[in-house]
Amino acid sequence: MEITLPTIRQIKPSGTTTKKLPFSHYKQSPDHPNIEDLQNQADALSKDFEKVQQLPDKLLPRITKQVHSYITFIKNWFANKRLDRKGRHDLYPLYLLWTVTRTCNFRCDYCCDHKGNKYPDLPNKGVLDTNQGKKLLDIMRTNTPAIYYAGGEPTIRRDLPQLIRHAKNLNYYPQIINTNGSILQNLLKKESWSNFLADMDIVIVSLDSLNVDKLDKMYVYNNSTNIIRNILALRNLRKKYKFKLFINCVVQPGNIQDAIDVLNWTNDLGITFVGVPVNDGPKARKGIMDDHEYLKFVNTLLQRHKQGHKFGGSFSMDKKLYNGLPLDCRNTLKPHVDFDGRLSWPCKACVNVKPAMVNVLEHKNVDGVWAAGRKLVNPDNFQGGAANQCGANCNWAQNYSTDAYYQGIKNPSLVFRDIINFLK
Repeated sequence: MEITLPTIRQIKPSGTTTKKLPFSHYKQSPDHPNIEDLQNQADALSKDFEKVQQLPDKLLPRITKQVHSYITFIKNWFANKRLDRKGRHDLYPLYLLWTVTRTCNFRCDYCCDHKGNKYPDLPNKGVLDTNQGKKLLDIMRTNTPAIYYAGGEPTIRRDLPQLIRHAKNLNYYPQIINTNGSILQNLLKKESWSNFLADMDIVIVSLDSLNVDKLDKMYVYNNSTNIIRNILALRNLRKKYKFKLFINCVVQPGNIQDAIDVLNWTNDLGITFVGVPVNDGPKARKGIMDDHEYLKFVNTLLQRHKQGHKFGGSFSMDKKLYNGLPLDCRNTLKPHVDFDGRLSWPCKACVNVKPAMVNVLEHKNVDGVWAAGRKLVNPDNFQGGAANQCGANCNWAQNYSTDAYYQGIKNPSLVFRDIINFLK
């Protein structure tokens, strides 16, 4: 699908901002765009969005949706405790991770499908159509409280607003999307996308540097300034439309100062920061955690945690993630369903064992999907390096989030503390 993207020069700066941006940690670098000019442009863009975007539900319907999700969460919590006591690891989902398409308008130098393949090179034949996507949501909602839309680039799917509205009506909460944010300036002005901000609970935008020339090369893309401006526009609207705004930053050797710049920028702007050390396959890139600059980044991040800045994970989770500490992986807590409706069981990132594929649409509910998966591959004690185990030793934020949940099964005060912090 061909997408026409406006360049940054098509939106002219409107002068000095009326309200100075609250920068204290972040320092403007000569190779960064003028943030105040971008904020002026973002202000104008926000007004264009507001002409189209629907307002979120009133308080009572929002609470009702959340309560339905929490009921599923609590039901799964007790079911998972019972399964854990029996030594079973086919735990019920914390959230659904759905790759809605493999199509992407970026070619990031670090991004692949867990097997080394670039998403733009992968065929999208067999991608679920709108009705099939809704059926997938119906089936997984029988025992899944939340959903995470991923890609490729999920906003390339023209029917995404229909899918997220359907998921909202099914009381998925939270609804989370991870996007490169590059075409939001076009999409959010369209009537067909008018429900997007109102229905989304968490919008995660990828940003690995504030140096747009470096981003253009890293992403193989020509208008990375759009991303920064779009983030500023979303920041303007997050309170009105009741969504949380996160920045996802991949920390890479040679670009660690860029990650520190993004960390400083997001902390000052009150945006939630989520980062991850760059991976080669499922593991953190060799040597990155011995890099002096990387250790400086980690120490700064953990110190900011203590100061009360916003982060996607708890202090203990982030301490584990950024230091690559061991984790208890319970992968069925975050089932990964691919673009064609097939679930990788028990894990998409297996190295030693080829994952089994379960067609979700062939089953009526999560119990049926889980039973089919268990017949194909026993997930009990699947984490590890033996020939019949996964052999992956993953270092992704999602794995550390499910590790935190699993630790909370052992000690409930841990997970409920994290939940309270998230709600706050």
